[in-house]
Amino acid sequence: MPDSTAAILLAGGTGSRMGSDMAKQFIRVAGKPVLCHSFDALRRYMPESLIVVVAPVDSLEQVKKMLANDANCWVVPGGSSRQASTRQGLQALAEYRPKNVLIHDGARPFVSGQIIHDVLQALDKHEAVDVAIPTTDTIIVERDGFIQNIPKRQHLLRGQTPQAFRFDLLMRCYEEVGEERLSQFTDDCGIYLECHPMGRVRVVQGHEENLKITNPVDLVLADEMFRLRGQNNSAEMHGIDLRGSNALIFGGTAGIGKALTQIMKDAGAHVIARSRHNGCDITDSEQITTSISEAHEELGSIDFIVNTVGLLNKGSLLNQSQRDIAHQISVNLTSALWIAQAGYPSLKETKGMLLQFASSSYTRGRADYVAYSATKAAIVNLTQGLSEEWNDDQIRVNCIVPGRTDTEMRRANFSNEAQAGLSNPYEVALCAAKALSSKATGQILRA
Repeated sequence: MPDSTAAILLAGGTGSRMGSDMAKQFIRVAGKPVLCHSFDALRRYMPESLIVVVAPVDSLEQVKKMLANDANCWVVPGGSSRQASTRQGLQALAEYRPKNVLIHDGARPFVSGQIIHDVLQALDKHEAVDVAIPTTDTIIVERDGFIQNIPKRQHLLRGQTPQAFRFDLLMRCYEEVGEERLSQFTDDCGIYLECHPMGRVRVVQGHEENLKITNPVDLVLADEMFRLRGQNNSAEMHGIDLRGSNALIFGGTAGIGKALTQIMKDAGAHVIARSRHNGCDITDSEQITTSISEAHEELGSIDFIVNTVGLLNKGSLLNQSQRDIAHQISVNLTSALWIAQAGYPSLKETKGMLLQFASSSYTRGRADYVAYSATKAAIVNLTQGLSEEWNDDQIRVNCIVPGRTDTEMRRANFSNEAQAGLSNPYEVALCAAKALSSKATGQILRA
């Protein structure tokens, strides 16, 4: 029997509470399915371990394709419930017979290395380990529509995963409970305690960030958490390596676009900058198409298409004409859709990247620039959606969200603003250049 720890990743659910046609583990967040994020989290901290992924029967091939690059991963069909799926995973490990087994939810992509370390360390001394965090809400016991009891919170915890056990012990527990009784339990610790009433399950401290993606609001939280992690993770945002690449930058003659053009050239890239100043009005779809075609012919190929163009007309919505509103939408949003359409063939050829620019105001509409905020929120949605549409073509789609930056557009709208509190365009452009050097997709990166 090998002295080792294997893992079971449960991804067999239907995600009915998500209210989506797609099971929650297959929904894309930050450029990848939730399941892949969860798998990567385990693999990062268990690099040599066998991981058995339990997937829905009708999605087996899809999951195998997702994880095909990992040679130490098995994909097996799930059961009719969570516990039936765990049983399937245990049976797959029966011949391998690891010393320990760690069981994790495929919809918990934020499990940390610290939690996994603490679980495995506790398993050295205990035969069963669970992860939990204190409850911050008051818990009530209800009966017939009335409160029966309000227990004290000090000993009430919220369970998370992973859970971990001696493999042979948990296998015997499942055999003792039997297939017909599995639906009576909600987790593996419950099955263990049913078979060992005097058993002791060691509790390891979890974390609020180790959330399980269950409801639609969890997707919003997850997307923001991935954005923050991507911003702070130097492994995701490594150094600039653009030597020999070819880029077309719309809006590349002023502001952030001009700064990015210079940085990319200094990094060894071949860059063509287009704007109204040199013959490309991006509110004209034909001029966009022509600019991309000419750049492709001049450079031979295009690795990056960057859209830094933006228009802000500050003022009350009621005081703006329909023409002004339509023009802002055309510059900030419609043109971005046209650039994506026209640029697709070139980016597919090189497996390149489309990089868009939003604004920090995308998270909350602001008075006096309602149209601008709305269009920049749309750019974030465009990035997320397009990264999914183009994933099979290996085209990366990302978005930079600059903070308040010292550009001509900002000075025109905020003439009395203190310059000391503004970012330099080159700081934002440097973040964009790093994003272009990365392999990530679907990222919303603050700069």
